Amino acid sequence: MLQTLSIRNVVLIEALDLSFESGFCVLTGETGAGKSILLDALCLVLGQRGEQTLIRKNVEQASVFAEFEYDSYFDSFFEEQGLPKRDVIALRRVLQTNGRSKAFINDESVTAQTLKILGDQLINIHGQQDHLFELSRQRVLLDQAIDLKIRNTVEAAHEHLQAALFNLKAFEESISTNQSQKAFLKMQLEDLKNLSPVEGEETLLLQKREAIVGFAKIADTVASCLTGLTFPKDLASEIAQHQQTLTRSSQPGLEALEEAAKSLDRAYIEVKETQQALRDLLDQHQAHAKELQAYDQRYSELHSVAKKYNIAGDDLYNVLQNLQGQQQALDDPEYERTQLQKQLSKARQEYIDAAQILSKHRTQAASALENNVHKELPDLFLPHARFRTNFVPLSEAHWSAHGVEQVVFEVCMNPGQFFTPLHKTASGGEMARLMLALKVATANQHNLSTLIFDEIDHGVSGSVALAIGRRLRRLGKCGQVMAITHSAQVASQAEHHLIVEKRQEQTTTATTVQVLAENERVSEIARMLSGNDVNDAARMAAIELMKELP
Repeated sequence: MLQTLSIRNVVLIEALDLSFESGFCVLTGETGAGKSILLDALCLVLGQRGEQTLIRKNVEQASVFAEFEYDSYFDSFFEEQGLPKRDVIALRRVLQTNGRSKAFINDESVTAQTLKILGDQLINIHGQQDHLFELSRQRVLLDQAIDLKIRNTVEAAHEHLQAALFNLKAFEESISTNQSQKAFLKMQLEDLKNLSPVEGEETLLLQKREAIVGFAKIADTVASCLTGLTFPKDLASEIAQHQQTLTRSSQPGLEALEEAAKSLDRAYIEVKETQQALRDLLDQHQAHAKELQAYDQRYSELHSVAKKYNIAGDDLYNVLQNLQGQQQALDDPEYERTQLQKQLSKARQEYIDAAQILSKHRTQAASALENNVHKELPDLFLPHARFRTNFVPLSEAHWSAHGVEQVVFEVCMNPGQFFTPLHKTASGGEMARLMLALKVATANQHNLSTLIFDEIDHGVSGSVALAIGRRLRRLGKCGQVMAITHSAQVASQAEHHLIVEKRQEQTTTATTVQVLAENERVSEIARMLSGNDVNDAARMAAIELMKELP
């Protein structure tokens, strides 16, 4: 639902701030007062094309800001676009005299197209460009009455079908390509088989080599330490001699001498173990030197083949596996082709089954929609008009995630005429009323929170206009409905009333908008009935009209 609208420097509007409520609201005013400017400003902030003529004279830029009530319906859009979610949806559009424009959603810069995608979901403006004149929107409207799980099943089945088609096509292309490159494939495969790479071997070799090279840096220190412990005299042997001397000299009561002898014994053992550990390290280093030579040789072999075929060393194993699969396909392509064809056939049948279920539910939804629309037509003085949904089968090449048929709304406005597609029917007073009937019939399944009707009463008056007003009021019970109207009968049914006026001063002209109180509404509706000559009779007629609420 649209909550606020702020306009700055758009044509005749210098500064305007409006607040809106749910229900049915009308905008009235004399011809030329600027009602269309409000609509142009709203279209601008919804992402429509911005013309330079919208910028007020003698200023650098025009801007429009709008806030909408947030609904969880928009969660997927904000997640896909990576935009912040707030309690409201804030849209802003800036149009500059240098031809540039800026668009924002919740203060985040976006493209005008992104703004339009969201704007199309927030507000539906009925007129020549009504969204329901688009075939894709007709399908969306009908499908809103169908369980989401049914639609998701068709979408998933179509995705699987496309994957199966892609796999078979890729296989056939690979067979054709590989046949022409069979000699190269054979040579490459032989080289890789002879090499016998393992997965991630290059990285593993480099890690092992790095460990060996790292130890080589301390080998001299280890050798020097071992030499110091053994040359010119073996430290362990000297300790052993001193320990034996102390032991022989030990006498009763000389506990300190005994402890010293024991300490030397422990020192002897520690030094011997240290010497052996250092010798083992040096022996290991000599063995590592041979391993390093083998690692370098293996790395050279891997690098040579990798460079020859422009393959990363760690990818050689995976490339070998892939080439072996290609060779198998070349040697026996029919087996692989048969398996892929079976997968395609299965996916195709699953898609057809899911699409047929969707088609069945669409037929039921279409029947209910037609009945609901036809119930509305007599009260809108269209007793002979007819509405129906036609399902045009699609060729298999055009099957989509939305099924195997094109949904086409068709209308017949008068007896004896043929049904014509809605998107090819000229807009007019009768068509506007039929579109209103369609919107009333589907009001409970609308995701759109705001509907705007631009002069839907064009060419009608009296009881027909009153019927339109009553339908708009009823539609307002399901959300927010606005109508730009010249009809007193339509205006009399509104819950909220805005008047658009153009005020001229000596050098400037400005459009203003005012919210009317109840008594002011009487005066405005009286003006719409009688023109500028508002008399008591016109006021009484206005009061009577306002009493005729459904």
